[in-house]
Amino acid sequence: MKRTLALVLVLGACTNGKDTPADGDDTSVGADSGDTDTDTDTDTDVACEATFLSSEPADGATAVYYRDPLKVSFEGDAGTAAFTLTDAGGADVAFATAWDEGNVQAHLTTVLQANTTYTLTVDVCDVSTTSSFTTSSLGTPLTDDPSSLLGRAYVWRLSEARITEPSFLDALASIYLTVPLLIGVTSATSTDIDLLGGVGYHENDGSYTQVMAEETWDFPAGSFDEQPYFEAYADYITVSYDGTPIPIEQFHLSGTFTADGTAIEKGVGSGFGDSRHMGPLLNQPADDYNAVCEIAVKAGVECVPCSDGEPYCLYIVAEDITARWEDGLTLVQVE
Repeated sequence: MKRTLALVLVLGACTNGKDTPADGDDTSVGADSGDTDTDTDTDTDVACEATFLSSEPADGATAVYYRDPLKVSFEGDAGTAAFTLTDAGGADVAFATAWDEGNVQAHLTTVLQANTTYTLTVDVCDVSTTSSFTTSSLGTPLTDDPSSLLGRAYVWRLSEARITEPSFLDALASIYLTVPLLIGVTSATSTDIDLLGGVGYHENDGSYTQVMAEETWDFPAGSFDEQPYFEAYADYITVSYDGTPIPIEQFHLSGTFTADGTAIEKGVGSGFGDSRHMGPLLNQPADDYNAVCEIAVKAGVECVPCSDGEPYCLYIVAEDITARWEDGLTLVQVE
C-alpha cells in the first residue's frame, strides 16, 4: 500500500503543468504552485471633478462680433469636456478647440453669421450647461460690389483703439498717439484688396486732409475672399507724435467693413514698434533710447531687435480699431 501511494505521488509530480488543463482548471500565474488566483488589477479611473464656471459670450449676450472666439472657463482640469454649437435652425456649427495650460479654459474659434442666434452646450462631468447669444450686424455682406470701395479713405487713431500688447502703452497712446491715420482703398475685388496708408490732419472745420509732407505706406494685395473681412500687410509704416516718428515694422492690419462700406470696425493692427525715440512719452530725454524698454522689462515684456539689429522694438497689438469713411478725401501716394 505504501509502495502504491509513493508511485502515485511521483507520477503526479512528473506530469503537473505539462498536460493540457481540463476545462475549468485555473491557468493563472501561480496556479501551478497551488497559489490562489488573485485579481491584482488596480482601479486607475480618476473621478471627474471639473466644474463649469462661465462662457463668453455670456448667456443672453447680443451684438457679438461674428469672428470673436468663444471662451469657456472651468474650475479644475476639464480636458474631457464636450462642446456643441448650433445655429438658430438647430444645425451644428463646426469649430476648432484649443486649451490653455491645465485645461481650465477652452477657446472655440469659428466664423459665424451676422444677425444670428447661436446656442452653446457644454458637457463636463455629466453636467450639461447651455447658453445662447446673438451676433451683431457686422459681418453682413457688402450691399454693393467690392469695387464700390475704390477711392474711399478711412480715418482712425491709435488713441481710440485698445492697445493690448504691451498693455502699459494703452494709457500713453490715449494721450500722445492722437494723429489721424488714413487708410485708402486703391483696388478691391471679390478676392483681393489693395490699401494705401498715410498721415492725416484734422482741420478746424472738422474735415480731414492728407499731410503731403509725410510719406505714405503701401499694402500689397491683401486677402478679401472672406469679405467684408480683410487682411493687409506692410513691411513698414510710421506713426507720429509731436513730429517724432514711430516706425512700425511688419505691420499687419485686419478689420471688417460695414455692409454699406462707411466704416471699418473691429480692426486689429500689430507690428514691431521701434521705441528708441519714445522717451518723451515717459518724460525722459529724447536720446534715452532705452526708456521704454526699461519700463517694458518691469512689466514683464522684453524688447527685441529691430530690422537694423538694435534691441529697441516692442511687439504692439492694437485692437478695437474703428476707421470711418471721410467722404471727399482720397489718398495720394507720397514717396
